[in-house]
Formats: sequence, C-alpha cells, structure tokens
Amino acid sequence: MHKDYRPDWDIYTCHIEESPAVIGLDLDLRRFAPLKEKPNAIYVTVYLNNPREDGFPQNDEFAIMGEIEDRLVEQLQTRLDAHFVGRTFSNGVRDFYFYTGTTLLHDKFIADAMINFPDYRYDYGMKEDNNWELYFDFLFPDVYEFQRIQNRKVLRMLQQHGDAGEKERPVEHWIHFRTTEDKNVYWEHIKENGFSLVHEGKTDNPEFPYKLCISRLDKASEAAIDRLVMSLWELAQQVNAEYDGWETSIVK
Repeated sequence: MHKDYRPDWDIYTCHIEESPAVIGLDLDLRRFAPLKEKPNAIYVTVYLNNPREDGFPQNDEFAIMGEIEDRLVEQLQTRLDAHFVGRTFSNGVRDFYFYTGTTLLHDKFIADAMINFPDYRYDYGMKEDNNWELYFDFLFPDVYEFQRIQNRKVLRMLQQHGDAGEKERPVEHWIHFRTTEDKNVYWEHIKENGFSLVHEGKTDNPEFPYKLCISRLDKASEAAIDRLVMSLWELAQQVNAEYDGWETSIVK
C-alpha cells in the first residue's frame, strides 16, 4: 500500500434493491485503487437470525456481527494478505468485502473464522475485479452523499469541541477553477447571495489553477451545512469548477 494511505472508514445510508441499507467503507482507498496486486474480490454474506422488520440487526446481533467481522478480517488479512474494503447491512444480511491477490484456500480461511459462530448461516464467493468495480460502483457513495460524509466529518470535530451548531458564524468555502473566466462567472453569481470574498489566487493544481475563498454568516447544523454546501457544489459543477471544502470557527 502507498505510504500516504490512511484508513478512513465512514458509513452512509441508501437502498440496495429497494431495501434500506447501511454501507460502511474505507474512503481513502479511492486515492489508490485499483490495487493491481489485489485484483480479486471476495465477499462473505452472514444471515441475521433475528432481524428487525427493516432488515437491520437488533439486541445483541449488532455486536455479534462486529465479532464476526474481526474474525474474518484477522483470517483473510493474515492468510491471504487481503484488504478489507467495506461492509453492508441490508435485508437481514451482513456482507463483508475484501480484495486480494491469491485466493488459494479462501474458503477454508472463511470457515476457520466462522467456526466460532455455529449459530450463523453464511455464504461466500469470489470474482476477478481488476478495476475494483465492486468498490467504486457498488460500495462508494454518489457525489452528493460523498460531500455529505465530508460535511459530517467537520461537524463531528466541531461538536467534539462544544460547538453550538445553531449559532451563526462566518463559514469559509474554497472553490477551484480551470480558467479566470469560470472564476469570474462564479463570483458574479455567488456575491448576489450575500457572500464576501476572503481570498483569490493560484493553486498548485494545473487542472484547476485558480481559486476563490468566500465567506458568509451561516449556521453549522447538519441540515444548514448540507443545503449550503450542495448549492455551492452544484454551482461549481455548472462552471466546470471544483468545490474544495469548508471550515469555520467553534462557537459556544
């Protein structure tokens, strides 16, 4: 794995085949995948014994699924040098996903993990997936959900420091542009919505060499930030620009 890789696990909700689902995955892998030395995807499906009506676990089964995950990761990482990339809950099952080079005896190593849980039925499978389509096309969130995940990361940090999300404060945003013309069009539009210009200049990215930093008084609640960020993101898409995140100060 690349020396700059840092595991970055997060979750989001969606639907899988019309059933509500929760997907958890290692987001930082997007920067390095597909890993050429690990072209094979392995999945393990574990069936819940007593799911709720919505298909999610109840009582102690959530903790048991965590124990099963630990055993599977231990076995497949140790025996196959597999990389654990994601998990899903949906329709009464828990699925675990790995990528590996060799798949020799993968069935045995899965059985060695599951022998500790004789009350649980499970299936498994393997397929060649050189482009990591399972990771990018199935597990990975769409652009809207990905931005909401990034928003929640910042909001969690603020909340951990006692931030009062319902209080207004300056919130700064960065947008990167391909041309000065795109930058000017964006600014002419956004300044009408009460934003002020904090900074403009050049970046080190040859694809998006120009940047704006803009600011406005806004709340830092999840609903307010999602609405605000997605409006700025969508406008950036319209002018072929790249929304590059936001930050604010802690307000108590």
